[in-house]
Amino acid sequence: MKTIEKENLIWCGRYLDHNGIRYFDYSASGFCFVMKGKRAETVILSDPDSWDEANKGVLGIFVTEGSDTSIAAIPEEPTARITLSKRENHIVLFDSPVEKTVTVRVMKFSEAAFGYAGFKSLELEGDLLSSPESPATESQLKLEFIGDSITCGYGIEGVWEKDTFTTQQERPDKAYAFLTAKALGAQVQLCSWSGIGLISNYVDPETIMLPDTHWLMQANWPYTDKSLSLRLGIEPEVWDGAGYEPDIVVIHLGTNDISWVRGMEERRLEYTAQLRQLIEAVHRRSPRAKICCCLGIMGEQLNASVEEAVNLFKKDFPNVAAKAVLFTQQLEEDGIAADWHPSAVTHKKAAELLAEALRTL
Repeated sequence: MKTIEKENLIWCGRYLDHNGIRYFDYSASGFCFVMKGKRAETVILSDPDSWDEANKGVLGIFVTEGSDTSIAAIPEEPTARITLSKRENHIVLFDSPVEKTVTVRVMKFSEAAFGYAGFKSLELEGDLLSSPESPATESQLKLEFIGDSITCGYGIEGVWEKDTFTTQQERPDKAYAFLTAKALGAQVQLCSWSGIGLISNYVDPETIMLPDTHWLMQANWPYTDKSLSLRLGIEPEVWDGAGYEPDIVVIHLGTNDISWVRGMEERRLEYTAQLRQLIEAVHRRSPRAKICCCLGIMGEQLNASVEEAVNLFKKDFPNVAAKAVLFTQQLEEDGIAADWHPSAVTHKKAAELLAEALRTL
């Protein structure tokens, strides 16, 4: 068996290196490689003791014949789904009695808010054929999404009023963000967290009379993986955007803020101001990127405010390509997923609309 170093793999999404382990925690993050051989086995670390069975880390494993590492080649369903139930998980990614050329992709299905995933090692019975410096990878369109549970693919495999959320139901590869990237043949990076907002995380409108501001996106997005850093007892590092310079940044935030705004003008103005500030922060970090702001799948109450925030930004930065793409609220006839989240059908519709809008950018 040959040991493969992490630097020789093709990585997707943000990752945090610490004490020889590469942690890939955000939805749809992970690694892929092409090999010619009979077997591949990896060791992935996690923190299962910190979570009940419903919230442990989950990986999707995709194995396809051939050497196509593009996002378009990822099939609709994984070859295997792995729950990270041990501190050190030994996972056979590929096993064949005869030598084959295959592309292997490991993707984080569960989100960063729950069990983590840390790459420790990879061993092959065969040869590694891929390289992270391939010209095709470098020339691809690069997308970054900043969002909440909708971007994470929360509850897609669950059913409203029947299922309670578990990480087993999360499918970022079936969510609008990943599907948009797939439609455009783009690389994609997600910074998404369920329940998160700009002026308040989700609060019960009927019982909670104060905003929840303990973990807003403005304090999370600038860092590689703030939550994981705090869990590991290290100071959060600022994400080095030089390693991934997006061509387009999509911001999809406001669904959870709706639960606090409640139609009050003062709160609505605060949301608009915070979104406008985040757009500027994105521009300052990625000055060459075009920016798109979305909202509406789980409620249209702040759609006009999204458009207002984009227009306010464009007044100050008229040379930056920025636009709002507003979705209509999900329909019951398209199915409703766990905890009233959008179904796979709704995500597909949103992806079609967004992909077309990004083409015009």
